[in-house]
Amino acid sequence: MKLSRFAPTATALLAIALTALTAPITSAAEAPQEQLYPDPINVHPKPIHEDPDVKYDYDIVYIRAHRAGDHVQKEFYAEIARPVFLQPGADLMLLHPDGSEEVLVAGGEKGAVQDPVISFDGQWVYYSVLHDLSHGGQFEIPPGGADLYKLHIASRRVVQLTRQTFTPNTGAAPAWSKDYRTPDKGKEYASNYLPYGVYNTGPCPLPGGRIAFTSNRNAFRPPKHPGPCLQLFVMDDVNDPAEAERNVQEIGFMNVAMALHPVVLTDGRIMFSTLEGQGLRTDRQGRQQRPQRIRRPRAVQRRRREHAQLAKSGGRVRSLRQR
Repeated sequence: MKLSRFAPTATALLAIALTALTAPITSAAEAPQEQLYPDPINVHPKPIHEDPDVKYDYDIVYIRAHRAGDHVQKEFYAEIARPVFLQPGADLMLLHPDGSEEVLVAGGEKGAVQDPVISFDGQWVYYSVLHDLSHGGQFEIPPGGADLYKLHIASRRVVQLTRQTFTPNTGAAPAWSKDYRTPDKGKEYASNYLPYGVYNTGPCPLPGGRIAFTSNRNAFRPPKHPGPCLQLFVMDDVNDPAEAERNVQEIGFMNVAMALHPVVLTDGRIMFSTLEGQGLRTDRQGRQQRPQRIRRPRAVQRRRREHAQLAKSGGRVRSLRQR
């Protein structure tokens, strides 16, 4: 038989076809599975001064808070729903490029530091100090309040920028107690007061020598959330503690629920987060939120208990409107 010059190509094609027919058919169940990692994974990064991939020549300011381990749940840093509740002991730290650290401001056994921000010239760090976190809880505002400070990094000089100054609308609520914190003697049930201090938080330096911040200094009561009613304010940035809270002006009249973390934009506008809850729901993360239980006067609660007892015994029940 005389072979043509195309015979080698035909033979190769025939071999490929036979290989395809005899190859095992792989089912979906036998498809390569995702590679798993059953052994422990090292999630501990190298110290920054030992990692050659990280190169920097500047100091870093940060907050160092405690941990309770991986199995105990405690809030060692504030979150948006409870921005003033956390465990005490958070410190303001300074990290150097060589990996060494310094404590700039210690939180102490009762207090904590939060909201650090650097000035435009890089010479100052602004921060908020929560004074007393030894009391309070998840649904109870700690009593100590908070104030704003700034620290000159080179000299370590500290300037207090706010003080515990309440400025409520005494015309709308004329029965405020003298110090706004404790009821007047003999008028415990007739005085308006808040059982916690002023929370000045979220400092943000502004161009022109001013500071934006959040505060509950107007003493609104929380409508539906376990946090103070923080509103937006601005004031002068001063270097003398005697001039603290100079020219305080409210700029967030409508955010009576809770404004947080103001940040100035390049065009001068201020961006901030909010947890407004004046209606039956909020838009936070697109979820509906139940309103808190309304605390009714004792007389109404007593009447409701009487109605419940009468209903169980078959007695005649009148509505509250009939009384």
